[in-house]
Amino acid sequence: MPDMLPYRSVFVTGAGGFVGRYLLPALREQLTPDARLVAPGRAADADMQLDLNDAAVVARLIDDLRPDLIVHLAAQSSVGASAGGAAETWRTNVAGTLNLAQAVAASVPTATVAFASSSEVYGAAFNVGPAGEGTLPLPMSPYARTKRAGEELLADVLAPTNRLIVFRPGNHSGAGQDTRFVLPAFADQIAKIEGGQLPPVVKVGSLTAMRDFLDVRDVVVAYCEVLRQDASRLRETFNVSSGDVLPIGNLLDMLLAMARVPIRVEQDSARLRASDVPSARIDATKLREWTGWHPRYALVDTVGAVLDDCRRHHGV
Repeated sequence: MPDMLPYRSVFVTGAGGFVGRYLLPALREQLTPDARLVAPGRAADADMQLDLNDAAVVARLIDDLRPDLIVHLAAQSSVGASAGGAAETWRTNVAGTLNLAQAVAASVPTATVAFASSSEVYGAAFNVGPAGEGTLPLPMSPYARTKRAGEELLADVLAPTNRLIVFRPGNHSGAGQDTRFVLPAFADQIAKIEGGQLPPVVKVGSLTAMRDFLDVRDVVVAYCEVLRQDASRLRETFNVSSGDVLPIGNLLDMLLAMARVPIRVEQDSARLRASDVPSARIDATKLREWTGWHPRYALVDTVGAVLDDCRRHHGV
């Protein structure tokens, strides 16, 4: 059993999102029985709804709760969606973060804030080589630029006494992820094909791009391990990754090997992203040295879990 997390009052934004549905049970298991966990969101076990763009409501809630840990997950998290809806992505990812930062600085200036950013902030920097926490971010999409802006905003607006932890995870997946993301997008098509809802053709974008993939459960463990560490250093950033890359096509190969019917592959130009870099290698040495964390879930098991979840969703 892991050591208990040293917080008495925890506030989580984005509880109804993909990562939030995995993080909440992990936090409940690792907080002491008398600790309070408040998690607004859409999840069935979320406590309430919260619009982060309503500054007055956010300020009142933080002042009432006085959390000593705030985990900020809430975001528009799709790179593809951000390209077609940049204004809404900025409004969600930056304006809401500003309201939260101001409320925390005013009411709980010694609290810890953990911000789920993204390795997407490195962008074009991946073209030079592996990206460590000291690599200058060169974001290439509205989503990545808003995540980078959120990092800078929190560093500027939080009180100097607030602890800020920025997480930059690579691609992570698991059961329940939105089909806008690559692995569930493939798996959802295969499940529909198996159920006779689609012809036996999977539509794909680029299969050659090299990416780092993790199971969402490993990412949640990494977050908790960092939050368990000594709080004496007030500003820290952590990459969360396996350290390895593989072609996106390898994910599809795994899925096709699990498919119950023969399936063809067809490239769809609408699924290609102009901002893709050929390889995105993320250096998570710092995380490993600080915590001893390492991924525990094999990628093939993550792929299988996503496919089985899509099958359940479509009654296959």
